[in-house]
Amino acid sequence: MFRVILRIGNFQLYTWGVMVAIGFAAGLFVASRRAKKIGVKPDTIVDLGVFLILASLIGSRFWYVITHISEFSNNYWNIINPFQNGKIGISGMAMVGGVIFGIATVLIFCAIKKINFLKLIDIIAPSFLLGMFLGRIGCFLNGCCFGRECNCFWGISYPPNSPAGYVFSGIPIHPTQLYELLLNLIFFIFVIRWEPKGRKFYGNTFWMTFFLYGLGRAFVDYFRYYEPHEIVFNYLGGNISIHGLFVLILSCIALIFMVFKIGKSIQPTMSKNEKSS
Repeated sequence: MFRVILRIGNFQLYTWGVMVAIGFAAGLFVASRRAKKIGVKPDTIVDLGVFLILASLIGSRFWYVITHISEFSNNYWNIINPFQNGKIGISGMAMVGGVIFGIATVLIFCAIKKINFLKLIDIIAPSFLLGMFLGRIGCFLNGCCFGRECNCFWGISYPPNSPAGYVFSGIPIHPTQLYELLLNLIFFIFVIRWEPKGRKFYGNTFWMTFFLYGLGRAFVDYFRYYEPHEIVFNYLGGNISIHGLFVLILSCIALIFMVFKIGKSIQPTMSKNEKSS
């Protein structure tokens, strides 16, 4: 696969990083456009976006480290050391940590700026799905976040110098990155089209987004490869990881919030004629 776009000495620019950056940019663009329609200044989204990018990267690294702590038992400096094995960069991210840190960042940002948290997170929630769609393209090209052995005709074999090829050399595996990016794209389109008529209260879009994402991630987890210590339990020939279990729990919480309509109701905007009558 196409892992590296550019090499300059020991520096390598990976397609994964480029696609994640494109995902952040696309997400901020969509959220800024949505903000105008909901009465929030686009500059607010841009300001928040800077903190979200940092929080997501730090959170993703943090979650990876705590779920792979044995990798760093001999040298904890490598947790943050960008110079390893003669290369520049840090490898090892886990999306769940980015979600946790991202939501916490929005909470803190809203508290400081005195903005309605649920209103703001409704604006940016669909951008998460769009960003994940683009990010998983990077995962596919990089050969990470890969699936287990696959006997289907759509199974893919990765070269030995990729993460997937290192584990399954010459063996067709499930392209779980493609499964997830397709689901994320479908969910993104659905949420955007559902929202105008389906959103009844602040937080509704956020909960719908993570309800769908949690179900999709749990489905993909069934086919994904994980190291034994990451698997919570096996079922029907597949598995659920600690990452998949977390988002599945979040999905259940989201469903409860939607069913009981927990959140401030959205008051319909009155037209000028209605106000003057």
